[in-house]
Amino acid sequence: MRLPCLSSILDRAREVLDDVIYPRHCLLTQAYLGAESTLLPSVDDLALAAERGAPMGSALEVLLQRHVHPDDYLLFRVSACWAVNRSSRIDAVIYAIKYGARANLACALGRVMARHPDMQQLHPDAAFMGVPIHPARRRERGYNQAYLLAKGLSMQTGHALIDEGVVVRQRYTPTQTSLDQHDRQRNVNAAFAVPSPLLVRGQHIVLVDDVLTTGATLNACATALIEAGARRVDAITACVAT
Repeated sequence: MRLPCLSSILDRAREVLDDVIYPRHCLLTQAYLGAESTLLPSVDDLALAAERGAPMGSALEVLLQRHVHPDDYLLFRVSACWAVNRSSRIDAVIYAIKYGARANLACALGRVMARHPDMQQLHPDAAFMGVPIHPARRRERGYNQAYLLAKGLSMQTGHALIDEGVVVRQRYTPTQTSLDQHDRQRNVNAAFAVPSPLLVRGQHIVLVDDVLTTGATLNACATALIEAGARRVDAITACVAT
C-alpha cells in the first residue's frame, strides 16, 4: 500500500487548521459551507465557477500591448484565469491571500490555476517562478504569495519550481494599485535583477503572479530574465483587471 507523502499530509493538516481558524463561509458569497469539501478553502465551487473568465490568447496580449511598447514587450505568452472588475468577487480571494495571512489558500489557488488550458500545453522543460517581492514586503507579509501560487502550479502539473532568490527585487517599489500607466512603468523600471545568470540561462520560465493590471511588472521581470539568458518567458496570473 502506497503511503501519502509528507508534503500531502502537511498540506491537509494546514487545510484543517485553516478551517478551524477561518470559519467555513464562502469568501465570495458569505454562504455557510459546513464540512463540504471544496477546491479552494472557504470558497464555494459553484460560486468560483460562476466568476467570469479572463480574455484568452491574442485578446489578452492586445490588452497588455496597450500599456507596454511593442519594442519593449518580451513576454512570449500571457495567460490569466479570471477577470476582475466592479462586478467580480474573485478579488476577495486575492485580498485574503495578500492581506489576510491565507498562505495555504494561495497554494490551493495555484492548483486550480493549473486547469487553465495553456498550462496543459506547456513544454516539459518549462519551470514556474513566482514574481519576487522586495525582502521588506516579504517580512511584512510573511511570505510571497506569487511564489506560493507557483508552488501550487508546480505541484499540480509536475513542472519544476524555481527557488526564491534566483530573481531579486532590488528596489522597494510602491504598490501599483493607485498608479497610472506611466507611473506603473516607471515604478518597475530596473526593479529586478538576476544575481546568478547561469541559473536561468537557456531556461523556459513561466512567471506567476496574483493580479495583472498593465503588465509592467511582469514585463520588467521578463526583461531581467531575458537579459540574463533565459530562452523564453511566459506568464500566468490568477486575475486580470478588465
